Amino acid sequence: MCIEKTPWEQVIEFHGHTCAEIALGYRVAQIANRELGVSEIIEPLIKVTAYTHSCALDAFQIINRATYGRNYLFVVEQNIHSYVFQTKDSAEELQITVRSEIIEQVTEAVESLSSRERQAKTLEAIKIILGTEETQFCEVKHKPQP
Repeated sequence: MCIEKTPWEQVIEFHGHTCAEIALGYRVAQIANRELGVSEIIEPLIKVTAYTHSCALDAFQIINRATYGRNYLFVVEQNIHSYVFQTKDSAEELQITVRSEIIEQVTEAVESLSSRERQAKTLEAIKIILGTEETQFCEVKHKPQP
């Protein structure tokens, strides 16, 4: 019997493990699809520009079908969790910027922690990312394409 995986399970399987940044990418990708009116993507329609290179990019590859190989995923390193989404047929772009307070909450140093403590911190960070009310999680802006 074949059981279809949820989008979250697909992202985790593609990425290889669960972490705070993959949860962040998953949530941002879902918000982008909703805001752009995209329900299911079969062909790559969304170009994503990320302003930091992080695990979040793997979620965009699964949820938004934006990949490096198809030239739909770009990184302009500025070390900020801000992402711009554009569709082929839209005259506007969507910018989603994760609030700095969220980033600060979920990026505590974990190097000196035991494996169990690190796992607990990761789960706590994922709860914050997926559970925070959207206006407290990120800023969403629609703007004309340049």
